[in-house]
This record gives sequence, structure tokens and C-alpha cells, in this order.
Amino acid sequence: AEIISKLHNPDHSIAVPGFYDDVVPLAPDERAEVAKTDMSEEELLAATGAPSQWGEAAYTIRERVSARPTLEINGMGSGWTGPGPKTIIPQKAMAKISCRLVGNQDPHKIYDHLKSYIESITPPTVRVEVRLLTTGEPALIDFHLPEMQAAVRAYEKGWGHTPVFTRGGGSIPVVADFYNLMKMPVVMMGYGLDTDGLHGTNEHLTIEMFHRGIETAIVYLDELATMER
Repeated sequence: AEIISKLHNPDHSIAVPGFYDDVVPLAPDERAEVAKTDMSEEELLAATGAPSQWGEAAYTIRERVSARPTLEINGMGSGWTGPGPKTIIPQKAMAKISCRLVGNQDPHKIYDHLKSYIESITPPTVRVEVRLLTTGEPALIDFHLPEMQAAVRAYEKGWGHTPVFTRGGGSIPVVADFYNLMKMPVVMMGYGLDTDGLHGTNEHLTIEMFHRGIETAIVYLDELATMER
């Protein structure tokens, strides 16, 4: 618990030295795009059920969600957790940690930074072991690229509105593999809503989004076929 409490600074930034070294900062036009979809604290609390927001004060809620890396505790285990009391001193404790990285960060480099930092703050009364379970390379695709702008036109025709780029993404490591190995942009086009409950017990997609997604994909392929190269 003492180690975990030192992973973040009082201002909610990540305390691991070197963690932010390779983060690509938001350009002014990107911040303007992200601001179009920013949510209020009230909206965040209503959506999550949390009693208060948390994160780097220098960034808006949407910027924290999409453009800033994170370090979170996924789970902890130690001692007696069954029914009734047990007056014991636990022999060992464990915690699972994940880091959501953003464009240009190297997961192996981040692991080395995290491992070194944890070892440096470990109390002398305990031994610590840090193990890497899995990694995924992050990817950041320039939204000014012709292929991305073709997607903009496809959404405009399919939905009647201009899409907003927020740097949002998900854990899809193969995107970075395609981008780095094939040296071509990867365009991710989503057709769902924030209310679809992704990865939840009631995940769903409305029929309207399904049909509009098909129409938009058709238009996008046509845009690519007629795009100047």
C-alpha cells in the first residue's frame, strides 16, 4: 500500500520519473477539436457514479481520457479476506498495474521506468518483485492525412455532420503493428454511441447505427478509390 500510494503525485500526475518523456503534446488545433466534445464534471460523475473527478488539473476531462497516459491499479490481494477476523500479518501482497500509453511511448521503456521507480521506493522491511505480463504498442495517426480526411467526408455523407477528432482509442495493439510494419495509416471508424456499454454486460448497437455504418463504409471506400495519390 505504501508503494502504491507513491505512484502518483499530489496533483494526480504520475510520479514515475521519465514516464512523460515521449508523450506527444496536443497541438492547438487538436485541443480545439477535443474541446468540441468535452464533458462537464457533472456529466462525468453521472456516467461513472464516482463521487468526484480525478486527474491532471492542466488538462480537461476529455483530454485526460484520450490524450494523456495513465497508470491505474487493476487489483490488489493480501492477507485474510474471508469471513470473520484473523489477527495475522500477511506474508505477501500483490497488485496488478496497467498503463494506458499514448502515441510515441514505448511500453518496454515505460516498464523499465516503472520497475526502477518501484524498487527505489520499496521500504527496507520488504522485498519486491516487478513482472511484465503483456504489452501493446500505442499508435497515433495524423488526422490531416488524406486517408483520414476521406473518412471525414464519408461521415459527413453518412451522418450529415462533420466528425470530431479526439485522439480516442482502445487496446488494439495490431493497429500499431500495421502502422509500423506496413508504413501506411490505419483509419479506425466507429459507428457506436457512448451509451452502448462497450465491454459491459449489456453491450449493444442500435440498428440505425448498424445501417448508417454500412452506408458510411461504402462511401469511404468510394472516397479512397477516387482520392488523388
